Amino acid sequence: MGIELTQEQLAVLKETRAVGTPAEFQALREQARPELDRIVREVMEPSQPISTTLTELRDLYLAVVQYEAPLASKAYGPERRALLRGAIQLLDTANLWFGEGKRTGAYQVRSIEQVLKASRPWRARLKAFADQAFVFEPDVAEQFADVNSSGTLDEEVSDLGMLLRLAQQHQARLTPVGLTEDFLREGSVLLDEVSGRDLLGILGLRNREEAMVLRNSIVTYATLLGHEARAAGVNACWDIPEAKRRFSAASFRNALRRLRPKRRASAAAPDEPAPLEPTPAHSKPAEPAPVEPSPI
Repeated sequence: MGIELTQEQLAVLKETRAVGTPAEFQALREQARPELDRIVREVMEPSQPISTTLTELRDLYLAVVQYEAPLASKAYGPERRALLRGAIQLLDTANLWFGEGKRTGAYQVRSIEQVLKASRPWRARLKAFADQAFVFEPDVAEQFADVNSSGTLDEEVSDLGMLLRLAQQHQARLTPVGLTEDFLREGSVLLDEVSGRDLLGILGLRNREEAMVLRNSIVTYATLLGHEARAAGVNACWDIPEAKRRFSAASFRNALRRLRPKRRASAAAPDEPAPLEPTPAHSKPAEPAPVEPSPI
């Protein structure tokens, strides 16, 4: 029989789950950036599976939600709680995209063919918005009716870019008939993918190493916010023994370790002389070998 989660646990999982698009991930990063820059003085790396740290953080977040009132009375209110929630989402997403999920293929950028197929309903929906918004301005509505007549990648890139610019230009007219920010973000993601950019490129990362630095900074940040929530909970629930024990149990002592410096090549080049060993201070200089007299 499987473990049944409570409604509160299910709500926490929903609130803190990984986001689905690079645009959502970037939005969370921007929200976290000021606090991340303020509190992360040394970026560390995971010392245990990130999935374990995520479980600990979610358990702690559930306690934070349940003891919201005492925490608010001790300077840990909605703003700090929202930062903790966002940090867990960032960590779950980074682990999915750059960690275990990347290796197992849980997240893969769609192929060009898949993006072409996905863009058709997006384009059709945008046309429907424009048909209503500009029903008495057919010249404007016609601009939204463009289709990829050649079926080529170059035309798709050009069309999506043009349609996004039109949608943003006429956003005030299109919003009342159904256009949303999420719809615009979906179009931006389609354009990024059809342009041939992979996940790292979309996120502005140049290589895998930069992705791991970002992942490590996020796990450091999330763990530090976990320490803050633990300390606030222990203090706020000092006179509530059960709650105090629960917050105290969230130690995070195994979550992080300091980054190990890269090893340098220790072997000397073959043509380099071996370094001289220092002579001990108490040793005497070697006696010269006696010279035997030459035979006459």
